[in-house]
This record gives sequence, structure tokens and C-alpha cells, in this order.
Amino acid sequence: MKCPYCGDEMIRGYLMSSRDITFAVDNLTKVFRIKKSDDLELSKGSGGIPHCEAYRCSSCKKILIDYANR
Repeated sequence: MKCPYCGDEMIRGYLMSSRDITFAVDNLTKVFRIKKSDDLELSKGSGGIPHCEAYRCSSCKKILIDYANR
């Protein structure tokens, strides 16, 4: 995949976490957070490590996540 920012080839990989991977628009200053209805769940893999497919650009230091097929 070509980087939409610089045009270089991106490296396919995965974002992994010990907890669910969620995109949220609120402030992350709290230690404990209850999921909200407008949160976007990005993690896959029940019973395994929460992960989502991503592409990394080594040139411009960006990570791209396509969540269409999550």
C-alpha cells in the first residue's frame, strides 16, 4: 500500500494491546473509562490478543488503519 502522505510503500502489520483497541473522542485523563455508544472498536480476535491490521510508513512516521473490514 502506498502512503497517502508521502507516496512511499507502507509496511503491513498489526497494532496489538493487552486491552481492546478503541477510538474515542473524549479526554483520556481518567484511569478507568466506560465504553460509550459512539466509540469505534478496532480490535479483533476473541480469545487472543486484541489487534487490528495497520500499515506503517517509515518515512513520514504515520500509521494507517482501515477499519472497513473489522
